[in-house]
Amino acid sequence: MSRLPPFPPARPLPAQLEPLTSKCLALPPAGTGELPWLSDLYAASRLAELFFAPWPPAQKRAFLDAQFALQHAHFVKTHRKGDFRLVTLGGRPVGRLYFNRTGPEWVLIDILLAAETQGGGIGTALVQWLQQAAAEAGADRLRLSVAHENPRAQALYRRLGFEDAGDVAGTHLSMLWRPIRR
Repeated sequence: MSRLPPFPPARPLPAQLEPLTSKCLALPPAGTGELPWLSDLYAASRLAELFFAPWPPAQKRAFLDAQFALQHAHFVKTHRKGDFRLVTLGGRPVGRLYFNRTGPEWVLIDILLAAETQGGGIGTALVQWLQQAAAEAGADRLRLSVAHENPRAQALYRRLGFEDAGDVAGTHLSMLWRPIRR
């Protein structure tokens, strides 16, 4: 893990955190010390895809570690001024929230929650908080991409006001949310 590029320096969060703290959620900065945990989180989220792969468990894990390293390097290179945050519940890490707020279009780079915490409203709270922060900062829009084979996440984003904005590389759907201007 030490060969992975470091996260950019953390900046103060863009909006008040009361909507999250009332649910015992916090967003501490991710650092190199959390990379092993983040790699485990990523591997757990992808392991089912490799169920029928004819590889021994160690080879599957090596593959997932390599995929995590590539994704991490891409995220920190592409979003040099991005916000890379852990999601903690009652002080215990349960996910990650990566976003970029450097222009008029904010980007939800990635949100990933541990399986045991999914479906409990944490993702909804995080996305609503980011929408609120984007609106308060005067952002024109918030963009994300979601895998075509993730209908649960697509349904969540649609419930939160995101609209389809086209295909991304045949694997993901781009979605946009625009704040209501008064």
